[in-house]
Amino acid sequence: MSEDIGRPTVFGVRHGEVHNPDGVIYAGLAGYGLSDLGRRQALGVADALRGTDVVALYSSPLDRAIQTAGALADALSLEIRPDDRLYEWKHWQQWAGMTWDELRTTGRDAWEAYQRDPGSVTSGESLAELADRVESWLIEVRAEHERGLVVAVTHLEPLRAILLRTLGRPSIDLFDIQIGLGHAVRLSPAPDANALDPQRLRAAVSGAASGFG
Repeated sequence: MSEDIGRPTVFGVRHGEVHNPDGVIYAGLAGYGLSDLGRRQALGVADALRGTDVVALYSSPLDRAIQTAGALADALSLEIRPDDRLYEWKHWQQWAGMTWDELRTTGRDAWEAYQRDPGSVTSGESLAELADRVESWLIEVRAEHERGLVVAVTHLEPLRAILLRTLGRPSIDLFDIQIGLGHAVRLSPAPDANALDPQRLRAAVSGAASGFG
C-alpha cells in the first residue's frame, strides 16, 4: 500500500457510546445500540463530515456501528455499505454477556494473557487475523475508489489492529493506541494513530477534500 497517488483518503471512525445499563461486555451481541450520548457523538461526526468529499461510507454490521453510520449517511446522502471485515475482534466473544468483574474472576487467565500480550491470544480470532481482515478491506477500498474520502465506522480493536499493522508496531503497543468513542483516525495514506475528535476531524477532512494526502 505504498503507492498513494490517485488513491482515496481513508478514515476509520469508532462508533458512539452504547446503551448498556447492566455494564456487560457486549462484544458481538445483538441489540446493543447507541445511548443518548452515543447518538450525539454520531451527530458530531456527521457534522464534521458534512459538505466534504466523502465518496463511500462503510460500516461494521453490529448495531452500534450501523446506528453511528446512519447519522453519517443522513448528513452525506450516502448509502451504508456493511462489511463483515469491519466487525469487532472475535476474541472478545468468549466474554460476551459477562460483567467486567466476572471477566476478572471467571475469565481471569484469558484476560491476563490478553493484557500481557494481545498478540499471543488465539481464542476466537488472533490479533494478526483481525489485522488481516481489516487490511483486506482497506486494500480493496483503495483499489475501488480513485479519489475523495472514504469513511468506515467500526470498533476500537479493528482500528488498533490495522494501525499496528500499517505502522509496523508490535502487538504490545495495542494499549498505547487510544481512540475515544465517536473519534476518528486516518488509515490511509500515511496512517496516523492520533485520534481526532469531531472538531479536529473537520479540519483534517476539509483539507482532504481539496487534495489532502
